[in-house]
Amino acid sequence: MSTKSKAKPDDATKKRKALEDNLLLNLVQRYFKLAGLVLLIWFVGYFSFSPSWLLLGLIVYIWKEKHTRDRQHQIHIAQQTARGEKDAVLARVDDLPSWVFFPDVERAEWVNKFISQLWPYVGDYVKDLLVKTVEPKVQQSLPASINSFRFVNIDLGDIPPRIGGVKVYSQNVRRDEIYMDLDIIYSSDSEVTVKIKGITAGIKDLQLHGILRVVFKPLISIIPLFGGISVFFLNNPTLDFNLTSLANAFDLPGLNDMLKTIIQEQIAAIMVLPNRIPIAMTKGIDLNKLRYPFPHGVLRIHVIEAKDLISADISLTGKGKSDPYAVIRVGAQKFKTKVLNNTISPVWDASYETIIDVKEGQFVEIDIMDEDPGSKDDALGSVNLDVSSVAEKGTIDSWLPLEDVKKGLVHVRLIWLHLNKDPLELDKIVKRMDDDNDNLSSCILMVNLDSAGELPRGKKQMVEPNPYATLSVGQVRYETYVKPNTDSPRWEQNFRFLVHNPHFQTIEVDVFDKKTGKQIGEVSLPLKNLLSAPDMILDRQFQLKKSGPTSYVNMRLALRVLTTELNPDYIDQEDVAIIDDTKPAETEGTENKPATGINEESPETNVDSPVTETITPSLNKETELRQRKPPSARFELQSSPCGRVQVTFRYSTQRQKLIVVIHKCMNLCAAKGDSAHMADPYIRLYLLPDRSSSSKRKTHVIKDNLNPVFDETFEFAVSPGELSTRSLEITVKNETGMFSSSQKVLGVLLIELDNLDISKAITEWFDLQPEDSEQKAVSLESEV
Repeated sequence: MSTKSKAKPDDATKKRKALEDNLLLNLVQRYFKLAGLVLLIWFVGYFSFSPSWLLLGLIVYIWKEKHTRDRQHQIHIAQQTARGEKDAVLARVDDLPSWVFFPDVERAEWVNKFISQLWPYVGDYVKDLLVKTVEPKVQQSLPASINSFRFVNIDLGDIPPRIGGVKVYSQNVRRDEIYMDLDIIYSSDSEVTVKIKGITAGIKDLQLHGILRVVFKPLISIIPLFGGISVFFLNNPTLDFNLTSLANAFDLPGLNDMLKTIIQEQIAAIMVLPNRIPIAMTKGIDLNKLRYPFPHGVLRIHVIEAKDLISADISLTGKGKSDPYAVIRVGAQKFKTKVLNNTISPVWDASYETIIDVKEGQFVEIDIMDEDPGSKDDALGSVNLDVSSVAEKGTIDSWLPLEDVKKGLVHVRLIWLHLNKDPLELDKIVKRMDDDNDNLSSCILMVNLDSAGELPRGKKQMVEPNPYATLSVGQVRYETYVKPNTDSPRWEQNFRFLVHNPHFQTIEVDVFDKKTGKQIGEVSLPLKNLLSAPDMILDRQFQLKKSGPTSYVNMRLALRVLTTELNPDYIDQEDVAIIDDTKPAETEGTENKPATGINEESPETNVDSPVTETITPSLNKETELRQRKPPSARFELQSSPCGRVQVTFRYSTQRQKLIVVIHKCMNLCAAKGDSAHMADPYIRLYLLPDRSSSSKRKTHVIKDNLNPVFDETFEFAVSPGELSTRSLEITVKNETGMFSSSQKVLGVLLIELDNLDISKAITEWFDLQPEDSEQKAVSLESEV
């Protein structure tokens, strides 16, 4: 009892002393503020300055106090939400989480409980990340006079981030991957202190809100069931914080905005697309393929003009203009047009190109701003465009109303460009660009600089160099990390260049020694060499010039043509190879197991000997089958009056089921009576002679398309003995309305299954016939 009784007064004494110290500090700060104010007033009067300066100072002071109070209020509300979402939601309806507004977003309270329990252990990891990764990058981005930046204190506080909602994608994704979007809300009581040139400053009450995407890929059949994880923000997260220590005295718009920009740039450099954090979950994963997969495409953005903008600069006559410019953001990439003075109808006619790694969930953000030198620029409105909708339509060219303002329109044109590996396509693209006098890109060059070897050492005592490399194509230049004290550095970094014309451009790779600043090797490679390489890819060692006799760099270069036309036969498929691993023998599959083109039944093996094989994603083989080109002779139009359909057949003896994969159709005829000369096709299947509802299968409808891609799998229960007596009826139909007079059947096909080889999968193209044709039936043997 005596011990406890002594402990309580000690605790009370400490708390009272801390309160007194804090009160004294506040009094001292208030004294110096008031003294500084009196001194400023005396200074203005003594030197006969205009009273306008006092008025200006008063305005700045009032603005700062109001801004501080508003931000403290927002932080208080956000922290209340983090501590108790339900109470905060009931009290403040306008800050509802995303799951309230979007029906496809689900709550994830169990995840928040996990994070709350793990939060104390996250601090060490974040501290290590900031000190070892962020600190060096901030030092490089600052001027040389203040590059002594370092973290002094990193405290994440007691309030963990919350997941406001979870969305898992089940459509438009491959079967060997899972996409999950997390609505991250971080309203913390954290405090981070930094020191620059002996001056200590810091930030506290950090707030961050953004959509974090988590990709589980590839899915495999061994624990943990996925080979790797990629984590990244789709777009720049919103960011806010308060300044502490000396920085609080200079909490003005300029300094605050500069610090926000620096921190956002560092976050973007780490984990905003195209940057991501990859985590290998199993042995043999190529981490570079997780970090830098092939992009989905390239988006060409043409900001043409705007009109009827608001007048941000009011003149003495009551009428005014603006000095507008546009800022375009896509993920971590940012572009800015030139400023046009004294106009509300600017014509920029500016074009930009940006590489899109993931089109789903990405947005093009266009902000129209009014330039005000010496103060914060005014917002004249903004527009957000979904990248996936542009990719689906191919081109969007329209006037769009500006949001968050009373009036204003902006004229934009967006064009989606596919990546094509056919070198013959390049000639058509370059010719078209020359005819139109375009100075845009015709190709994208992707470079993986893996390593270098046998680099020359210093002449004195054979000192190992600190090598780094620069890569340049035209005016674009990138630089690798510095690898200390090695003559065989491993960079394993990826770089991408947009190329105007590979016939005349060259990639230059220069290796330097950071210790001496001297060049220790170079490689110059004309890009036209890639045009004759298989799949336009070179992956090998390149001899370094002006270096040692055996010095080299090891790199992989891939060139892709940018085209508006989608040709599936020349489109790369994402693939993450898993090597040097084992896979247990397959057991009986599920009902929805995809067709792989491989016989399911495994040969009998000795149970005493292990069975090993290379694991590959389950969809790869099916994708290869779907993209196989049919013989060119079968593409003659006269032999397929209604178009063609590609189908895979596979029979499971164990499950006694016929598996049919409808891949795609080609060259369908437009539906008669359709005003747009298109069709809304879908496919209906019957396993004859049964025409009951249990035998009927149907794909989904694809709107306005004569070359639809379905990739849908169907199963029919049938014994091996009955298979020879059955036939598959395939009817390509056009979805019509109740009162529509357009054509309903686009083509039919009857496939006899009596010659189906059940020992393997068969993928083939079949000619469709008119509905009234007498030659609808074909033998599978004759087609194969």
